[in-house]
Amino acid sequence: MFGVTQLTNNRSIPTTIRMLALAAISAFSVPQTALAEEKPIFDQVVEILGSERGTVRKWAYAPKVAVIHDGDPQRDQINALVDMVNSQIPNFPGVGAIEFFDLSQYDRRLAGNTHFRMPTVDFNGVEGSIVRALFQGEEEEQNRIVTGNIFIFLTGLEAGITFGALTQSTPSLGRQFAEGSATKCYFHLMSKNDELRAGFIFIDNQDARTPVAECLYEEFMQTLGLLNDSNGSSVFTFDNTGIVRENKEPDFRLLQALYSQNVSAGDEVEKVAELFLSLQ
Repeated sequence: MFGVTQLTNNRSIPTTIRMLALAAISAFSVPQTALAEEKPIFDQVVEILGSERGTVRKWAYAPKVAVIHDGDPQRDQINALVDMVNSQIPNFPGVGAIEFFDLSQYDRRLAGNTHFRMPTVDFNGVEGSIVRALFQGEEEEQNRIVTGNIFIFLTGLEAGITFGALTQSTPSLGRQFAEGSATKCYFHLMSKNDELRAGFIFIDNQDARTPVAECLYEEFMQTLGLLNDSNGSSVFTFDNTGIVRENKEPDFRLLQALYSQNVSAGDEVEKVAELFLSLQ
């Protein structure tokens, strides 16, 4: 399932996550059979990488990952995935840091006490490029602050719904997630001038039907700029079937093409598709 919504990017709006363009939103459901006929590889790449404007979006600086979890933080898998991305994508700026926050350390209700903002401050030389999550305590000295660019919410359904609302997640996928449908995890991205600024991944880790490992791989890879699914693909993981390919090399080659030194945020997606084919 996939949908795109374009939000205004007007500087008159306060500098929070609301001022950014919603770059991509995608759901990863429990395994199902792909219904679409397979397209040519070039067309699949265009579909996976292309924004609603036909441009590519990518990180211009090293994003920080923040994992907010209730239960198993999946620390080993997340660290291994970050290591793979940092080592196998030569020109990717690299994940700068990973922070884990255990919700069991916070005993207050999330709604009304948790706030997500993007202050006008420099992070890695980029203005307004870090999301600040405030978990407000009874007293100011009890406040907990978590910062990141890519947030992974590994929680139960109720907390996941709350975090989706707090980060202004897309209504349609958030609703499907909340209804306990086949959508067990999804992501959405925010960008400014086609440069990625924030990503949010939601995984219901308390439903036995949730393929947590598969969700983590697919949703995290997509927050790096693989914006959409290509239904019916037998090559890429991003095909809306809930199956991670045993051969992940094409997935990583997509990111290698996207983060080539010859590609800038905002370039036409066909340029990157041609580059991908040349890397085969």
